Amino acid sequence: MKTSVTGYFNLKVANNSLAEENRRLREDIEALKAIKSDKGEYIKTDSAGKRIYSYIKADVIQSSTGMQNNFITIDKGSAEGVTKDMAIISPSGIAGIVLETTENFSLVISVLNPQFKATPMIPAIDFRDGSVGWNGKNPALIQLSGVSRFEKVKPGMQVLTSNYSVKFPPGVPIGKVSSIKNSGKSSFYEIDLVPATDFRKLSQVYIVKNRFIGQTDTLERRANRGN
Repeated sequence: MKTSVTGYFNLKVANNSLAEENRRLREDIEALKAIKSDKGEYIKTDSAGKRIYSYIKADVIQSSTGMQNNFITIDKGSAEGVTKDMAIISPSGIAGIVLETTENFSLVISVLNPQFKATPMIPAIDFRDGSVGWNGKNPALIQLSGVSRFEKVKPGMQVLTSNYSVKFPPGVPIGKVSSIKNSGKSSFYEIDLVPATDFRKLSQVYIVKNRFIGQTDTLERRANRGN
């Protein structure tokens, strides 16, 4: 009898966990203002109805947090149209960038990897500059650099991906400001963020496909040749 009761409560906890995850997934899709296509992709359009991003849901096969260089392995690859440098987001925020693909799997550079960088914005103070990365120390914190000490940034402020970001859609949560320090004679703050994504519990992600990334890359290469 005791075993049956224990099994019942364990099942109830599992069901509650799944229900919560499904709720967050639905909220995420609604926040992205996406619609589902016949191919199983979630598509985001601009105000004129032009398709900008599509999202492919993937399961996480493996995700490390305790290494110097952390990676995520997902169950979608080149057969699904996944290519290097595509952005990966979780139901709660950014997760990483695709590094390599095989036909059915992809290796992702996690936010908890010193190689990862993202372009942030802080809506509360209309700040769009700097860079978000990880210093390789505490996996519970990531770092925001390039914020002038003249900016009125405060703990608790939300940091999102910027509209200047090439890979990530704008407005995806990155984290919240945890601590702010003056760095000696530097004119910039040292800022820690609590990541929006809990990488210890990461089970599903979305692969972001930017329809216009090729065109923007071409323009940037032309501009660089002209300098």
